[in-house]
Amino acid sequence: MAENAFLSADGSYGGLQGDSPLVLGMRGKTWRKLAFNDKKYRNKAGEILTTKVCGSLENLVRDLFKGAGLIYGSSHSGRRTLATWLDRKGYDLELIQLILGHENTEMTLEYIDPDLPRIKAAFQSIWKGVEPTR
Repeated sequence: MAENAFLSADGSYGGLQGDSPLVLGMRGKTWRKLAFNDKKYRNKAGEILTTKVCGSLENLVRDLFKGAGLIYGSSHSGRRTLATWLDRKGYDLELIQLILGHENTEMTLEYIDPDLPRIKAAFQSIWKGVEPTR
C-alpha cells in the first residue's frame, strides 16, 4: 500500500525504513523518489558548470513558505537568508561556505547581503587616526 512507503517490516529504525529517501513525492497514488535533474550555469570565468536540482523539493519548500504567509519565499531565498544571518552572527566565511555546499568562497559571498552599518563602521575605523592633509 502506498501509505506504508516509509514503514519497516520489522519495526527497526523506530518503525521507519532505514534506507528510505528523506523525502518522497506522491504522483497519483504512488510514492516516488524525488528526481534530481542537471542544471547548467556559467561561472564568472564563463565556464559551463553543472549542478543537480530538485524541482519537486523546491516547489514543496515554496508551498511551505506560502502556507506560512511568506509569499516570495523559496529554497534559494532561504539559503541567502541563512548565509546572511550566519555572517551577521560572526561565523567564518569558510563555515558558511561549508554549510551551503559551495566550492568556493566567491559564490558564498554572493549569497550574503551587504551589512551597511558594518561596512560604515569598518570604513570609519580605518580612517580613525588619519589626519586630513591640506
